[in-house]
Amino acid sequence: MADDISPPTVGGSLALRDIPIPDYCDVVIVPTAGVEEPDPRVWADAIFSHENTPLSKRGARALRDEAIRLFDMVPPPEKEYVADEVVGSEALIIDDDANLRLRIGVALLPGGELLQVTTAVKYRSVRGRLAFAPRRLMHAAAVNTLARRAPTTLRRRTMVGGTSGGRSLTGQATRRALGRSSDAPR
Repeated sequence: MADDISPPTVGGSLALRDIPIPDYCDVVIVPTAGVEEPDPRVWADAIFSHENTPLSKRGARALRDEAIRLFDMVPPPEKEYVADEVVGSEALIIDDDANLRLRIGVALLPGGELLQVTTAVKYRSVRGRLAFAPRRLMHAAAVNTLARRAPTTLRRRTMVGGTSGGRSLTGQATRRALGRSSDAPR
C-alpha cells in the first residue's frame, strides 16, 4: 500500500515546517463540539478574535488601558492574528518580529471532530527569550481556553448572521492594512 496517504500528524504541522526545532512548542487538541466548519481560516479567526477573549481578560485589558491613559501614555494596539497561508485543512499564522519567530498552525484533524493548534517559537535574541518567558508559563492553557471557546464563537456568528463562511470584517481590514489582501490587484 505505497500509495496510501496517511492523515496529518502532530509532527506534520505547518507551524513546524518553518521552525523544525523550536525553542518553545506546544500542541493543543480540542473537540469542535459539533460545529461543521471545514475552513481552517475561519477556525483560526474564531480562536484569536476579540469576541472569543474571556470577559475577565477583556476587563483586565480595559483597566490597564485606563490606567495608561491616566499617565498620558498610549496603550499598545490590540494585536490581531490573521491566517497567512492555508494548506489543505490547516491555516498558518506567521507573526515574526526582531526578537521572535512565531508560527501558529490551526488544523482540522481527519473527520472534522478535532481541532489542533500547534505553536512554534524560535528566539532571535536574548530580548526575545526574556519577552516570551512569562507567556511561556501560561501559553498552552491560554490557547486551550481560546480553542475550546471557538465553537461557541462560530455558533454565535452563525446565529447573528455573521461570518460563518468567511473572514471577519476586522480580519479583512487588518489584512488590507498589512498589504496582505487576497483581493488586492497584483
